[in-house]
Amino acid sequence: MTTVPECPRCGRRLAPFEVLRRRNLWGGGGPRPRSGEQWWNCPGCDWLGVRALPDGPLRPMRRLEGEEEVCVFCGSEGNVAGVPWRHEDGGLRDWIVCLACGTSNQRRIGTPADPSP
Repeated sequence: MTTVPECPRCGRRLAPFEVLRRRNLWGGGGPRPRSGEQWWNCPGCDWLGVRALPDGPLRPMRRLEGEEEVCVFCGSEGNVAGVPWRHEDGGLRDWIVCLACGTSNQRRIGTPADPSP
């Protein structure tokens, strides 16, 4: 059984939810949860995060706005992004996930010449 974590922002108990893969369902299968992940949302302050199973740390995700919020794969306004990191090529990257279709992708958000986040 999974222990329900507390919100790192306001201390309330987080609510679990599933992010379902709705694209590339080879063999005609229906939507299925993204494997190896637990998704959490705070009902109080709307904090959002994900944990890699079985016992990875709770990682914050940020809700994107405007054009960044729109998924290039399904067209829904559901993209969220993780904390940016410096890639081995020196560029700045983050990980985006569409909460509507479950598609995820690394994206380049800065070049090697850009300052650190």
